[in-house]
Amino acid sequence: MRLIQFLDTSVPSPQHLGLVEGDEVVDLTAGDGPASIFELYYDRGGDRDGIDAAVQSARRAADSNRRLSLADLTQATSASSLRLDKPVSGPRGKPYAMRVWLAGVTHEDSAKLREIEAQQATGDAVNVYDQKYRECAAGGRPELFSKGEPDTVVGHNGAITRPADTERLVPETELISVYGLNAKGQVERLGYTGGNDATDNGIEATNPLNLPQAKNWAGGCASMGPSLVLASAYDDSQVTVSCEVLRDGERVGFKEGKTGQANLNMPDGLLHMERMLFRRLPLEPRQLQVLYWGTPIVFAESDLAAGLQVGDLVRMTFSGGIGTLDNHIVPLPETQQLALLES
Repeated sequence: MRLIQFLDTSVPSPQHLGLVEGDEVVDLTAGDGPASIFELYYDRGGDRDGIDAAVQSARRAADSNRRLSLADLTQATSASSLRLDKPVSGPRGKPYAMRVWLAGVTHEDSAKLREIEAQQATGDAVNVYDQKYRECAAGGRPELFSKGEPDTVVGHNGAITRPADTERLVPETELISVYGLNAKGQVERLGYTGGNDATDNGIEATNPLNLPQAKNWAGGCASMGPSLVLASAYDDSQVTVSCEVLRDGERVGFKEGKTGQANLNMPDGLLHMERMLFRRLPLEPRQLQVLYWGTPIVFAESDLAAGLQVGDLVRMTFSGGIGTLDNHIVPLPETQQLALLES
């Protein structure tokens, strides 16, 4: 089963949840149905009976509800009244009910290239990426970090912002797993989606301690979507992903790679990251967790010399039914907030 969240700003309650059936989307919200994954899981029995059962119950209740064109929703821009939203989120007014964490150097190609870039940027024999990769492969602690503001993660056709002081912005194509805490107090994998962990690779290469700034800024510093495939319907062992960068309609970058559990560099695969995350940061009741797995695709300077520029379109495709995620790059608006301090 495949779910989307979408917005319909022509009605008083714009947030809607849809079930994808072929080329159509059944509106599960119309009437008295759940408006989000969060509501489906925590308020409609998902945490008690399982998310699959909750979807089936919502689908039966929505038998006479409207059906929408999946293609129309996918093609709708951010200015459209009816458009896709990110596939999972906290409830309205409570964005922190969804935590967003990410993993790094989980794939061999990524680890090797990050090490090379750090050495080139600093002139030193930096080995933190290779060291972390080997530590994790031996059962050690993986690199885990957060996107501190959940609302800076946008959905399909949402804008990723580029700060004015960016040195080299690159896309990172990643599989994402989504979790809830069931009524017995146990973490459950609810489903999978795709995402772009946009990164200022320039400042990270200069010094790995710049990582929080390389990963976090206002507006949109990551994306996810377009859909959530339930865990029961998704094979996470071998996943093919691709990333295409279009500039003025022309392809200026393209790479394809393999992710999934069979391609992670750690014993027990995904479970290793889950142990390290949830042991130190247990989920709270009525909280969702999003975990980006790290990218198998890295754009070196030889692939995309100046990185992503304002106006570029980043197009990521994920196998297994997740679909294609599009995001344009826009400038992060500058403010005058420092005027008093700098005067």
